[in-house]
Order: sequence, then structure tokens, then C-alpha cells
Amino acid sequence: MLVSVITPVYNTEKYLDECIGSILLQSMTDFELLLIDDGSTDGSGAICDRYAEKDKRIRVFHIPNGGVSAARNLGLDNARGEFVVFVDSDDRVTPDHLQQLADSNIGEDGVAFTNLFEERPASGRHPNGHTRIYAIPDCRVTGGRDACMPVLAQLLRRHCLGWTCNKMFSRATIERHGLRFDRSIRYAEDEIFTAQYCAHITHLVSNSNPTYHYRYVPTSLLRGKIDPMMLMRIRRYIHEQYKSLGYCDEILYLTTRTQFSRLRRELRRTKGWNAELANELAQGILDNWKFYRAYVRSEFRKGFYDTKALWIARLSCMINSRLWVKLVIKGLHI
Repeated sequence: MLVSVITPVYNTEKYLDECIGSILLQSMTDFELLLIDDGSTDGSGAICDRYAEKDKRIRVFHIPNGGVSAARNLGLDNARGEFVVFVDSDDRVTPDHLQQLADSNIGEDGVAFTNLFEERPASGRHPNGHTRIYAIPDCRVTGGRDACMPVLAQLLRRHCLGWTCNKMFSRATIERHGLRFDRSIRYAEDEIFTAQYCAHITHLVSNSNPTYHYRYVPTSLLRGKIDPMMLMRIRRYIHEQYKSLGYCDEILYLTTRTQFSRLRRELRRTKGWNAELANELAQGILDNWKFYRAYVRSEFRKGFYDTKALWIARLSCMINSRLWVKLVIKGLHI
């Protein structure tokens, strides 16, 4: 089986040798590496070309800067493998990464997950840096999409579902359903792609062994620069995608929880009264009242907060949110 590894590249010359080197060291050798140079202005493009000259498995595409979605889509358009794996150009993988995913035997209608490290640089809280290993379980689920839903919900709860970097996808499923990354979205585009893909699976395999090293780079992409209102609208759009794709209630509950917690976070960060954000919160609650009630009352949250202070803070947010909704229902403007 041939695996297509797609790596978008944009101004990551500091990490690119390590990334490409880790892919070329794979114990599984039947793969192609598609390096998509997305208009880099540093030496990244030259590094890609240098590796392509040495290894025939590597193909390089130089394109004007169009964003990570456009780069990944170009990779999908040119992929030749039966299966597709994405690796970001500032990350790295262990030598058994591809083999572990391939051993999952997902066929044409499945998806495979591997665990991952998240590596964060030194900060005030962690002066020597910090590594986090996610809690992905070992499991194999067959029997159709409905049988997969509880595991997908568990992975979403553990913040492991949306990423494309720790998964293997069937190219047959991607092409059969015309799946591509949404170029109009510059945040969480991978979560939308994964949600659309997993809506068509009949089985999944997840592995607790971490083989993907995700490097948290504070200056990468749009981190810290995205407009709060745009962020909120994207989170609502993601929730609507899950809903339209027929995902189970627990997943819709979890996406609702994420949507409202991010809204509250932005409201707390905003100085003074932000009517636009408040109205966005109120409208989101009204549109998803069933799941909002679960959000504030459900047993799913038991044990999330260990201290009395945290619980009181969360309770005050709930009271404020419900007050906003009551005001909107009565026809008052917030």
C-alpha cells in the first residue's frame, strides 16, 4: 500500500530539516512525500528542493501563498496513495508513525488515530518547557457509523478529534465524497475536514502510543491574531456542520460547550460592554437551547472543577448567560 504524506510548508526553515528527516526515517518505506511550499519567503522552498533532489519519493510544489487549506488541497489533488497522512512542517514524527497507522488496516471506509505529544516552549509557568501527552484510548470499533459515535465523542471530549495530523485517511473516501479543506476558513479548518470525513466512516482504530510530536509555536499561523467575532462565528459554523452531518447528541453537546465557553472567555477579555459579542452568545443559546440546557445542567461536567472557587466562577457565568437569554426572549436588546 502506498501512503501519501502531505506537508504544507510556509516559512518554517527553522524546523523543516527535522520534520522532513523524521519522515524519511520511517520504518515503512512505501510512501510518497508531497511538500507544498505555500509561497515561503525564507529558505523553506530551497530546503524542499534539496531533499527532492536526493529522494525520488519526494515531490515539491511551489505555489503563491494561499493558506494552509489551499496547500493541503493541492496535495490531495496530486496524491497517488491509497491512504493520506498530514504532517505539519514544524512538527516531527517517530520512526514507526506510518507503520502504526498502516497496521490499523482501515480499508476504504475507516479512519486511524494515533496519540501525540504536544511540545510547548519555555514560559513563566514552565521555565523548562512542557510536554503534554493526550489521553487517546486503544480501541477498534466496527459496525457502522453509529457504533463509532461514542468513541468520536470521547476523542472530542479529550480534544483529539479535530486535528488531521494524527490520523490516516482513506483517499477513496475523500474522493468519493469530494472532500477538501474549506479555503474560506482560516481557523479550525482541519476540524471541519475531519468532521466531514468521519461522517462517512464505518469503523475506526485508535492507538494510545504517541507517535506525532506537535510543536506549539506561538507565532505560527494566526495564533493570537484572529478577530474574536470571527472566532465565534467559526465555532458556530463548526457546530452547525456537526449538526447537519447527523452527529450524535453528545457530540453536539460538546461543540455547544466549546462554543459558549469561548464566547464567555472573549467577553471576559473585552474591556467594557461588548454588545456584539453578547448578542452572539445570546443568539447561539437560543439556536441551540436543548444543548445549552445540557451544558449548564448535565452530569457530563461533574468532576471537571476541583475547587470551590472555580465552581463559583463557573456558576456565576451560568447565571449571567441565562439572564442574557431571558432578556432576549422578552424582546429586550442586549
